[in-house]
Amino acid sequence: MTIQAGRLRFSFAALALASGAAAAQTVGFTTLPVGAINNIQAQVIAKVVQGHAGLQVRVIPVSGTTATLAAVQNKQAEFSISNIDNVADAMRSEGVFSQFPRMDNQRLAFKLLSFPIGIMVRNDGPIKSIQDLKGKRFGSGFQGFPNLIPLSNGVLAGGGISLNDTVGVPVSGLIPAADDFKAGKTDGTSIALEAPKVKEVHAAIPGGVRFLSMPDTPQTRAALQKVKPEYGIMRIEPGPRFAGVLEPINVLRIDLMITTGGHVADEVVYKFVKAVAENKAELVKGHPIMNGFFPERMAQQYDTVKYHPGAVKYYRERGIWSGS
Repeated sequence: MTIQAGRLRFSFAALALASGAAAAQTVGFTTLPVGAINNIQAQVIAKVVQGHAGLQVRVIPVSGTTATLAAVQNKQAEFSISNIDNVADAMRSEGVFSQFPRMDNQRLAFKLLSFPIGIMVRNDGPIKSIQDLKGKRFGSGFQGFPNLIPLSNGVLAGGGISLNDTVGVPVSGLIPAADDFKAGKTDGTSIALEAPKVKEVHAAIPGGVRFLSMPDTPQTRAALQKVKPEYGIMRIEPGPRFAGVLEPINVLRIDLMITTGGHVADEVVYKFVKAVAENKAELVKGHPIMNGFFPERMAQQYDTVKYHPGAVKYYRERGIWSGS
């Protein structure tokens, strides 16, 4: 933790020096490493905000989910990207954030989209269902990206199993886990369906990959929510956006949020949110996953984490605010 924090402080110090006189209008946007879909999304958002809000947005990759939110908590960054259950855990000091003090500086800027997470396996292999992964090789540890533990357990719960039912193969994080799968070291791996890494792995493996489906039943939903109360199920149809989706399937749904800090000026958050809300076409041009962004749903309410006043101001003007 100390080394990670030190590297983060160094990266922000370097950013400040590079920004020079423009620092007052430069905002840091932390995200996962290059190769993760969150990084791509952050790059697309940053470009749109820079073009329409008069802000300089610097996307800064860090080693994992805890580091992205810790940067906002410690006022080393203004924005980040994370799913709602992670933000809630950070506020409560639970889950992968249990080793940290409560991160009460977290605020929501907007809901970006509902995000599909699944498990990919070899298309021509023997694994045809989530249950078939019992006793098979699967990534474990995930020290660099501990959020992959509940995410994996969420998908596996759709088959009535957990990571404890697999043969653990230690790996540091999301992208290394996909590389291990591609190299044949594991039998399946959890990943976002639209992550660039999926198409890379799909092209590299003879016969390609296939995502496993889970049943959409009350029992399955209850099993997912025992892992995280915010987890749900999404229906995904085959199409060019989804390598490895060969038929309609059900996968894990998480709500992906753009977060900010209580220390960030209202005007900055207002401009950031407004630029994104009013330029969906440019977001979609940047990456097709942004088709899943709906401005009228960006102020979705949650019990644990409050929206930033600058975001609320914009939502009230647009007439989509339902909070208190």
